[in-house]
Amino acid sequence: MFPDTLTKTLNDATLAQAKSLSAEDRQMLVVTYVPKAKEVWLVKGQDGFVMLEDDNEVRLPLFPHVDLAQDWVNENGLDSECVAVALDEFTQTWLPGLAKNGVELVMFPTKSDEQNLVMSADDLAAELAS
Repeated sequence: MFPDTLTKTLNDATLAQAKSLSAEDRQMLVVTYVPKAKEVWLVKGQDGFVMLEDDNEVRLPLFPHVDLAQDWVNENGLDSECVAVALDEFTQTWLPGLAKNGVELVMFPTKSDEQNLVMSADDLAAELAS
């Protein structure tokens, strides 16, 4: 099971278990773990932060832990790095900017071809504030 306390690394069993969660459970993991960690993890490529485009929608992948972000980078063969953003900066700067630009968030995506849960920036801000 995913740790209730903060941990620098995830073992293989925890990583596999987290990736096997449903989209709704992965969203709940983000909403519950991120406030404890006080940071979110994003993926940055050579041209800026990695965004997913689908049906004219632009979405930012968001991860609760560096190991989950790195696993996604590896699975998708991306030449990218995982970047931590402090939760305060994310909620005060990123979320309002994403909302203004109409960019949604993909909550802890797994493989790019699997079902992933999408939230608006405003909805995530409300969840993190509660």
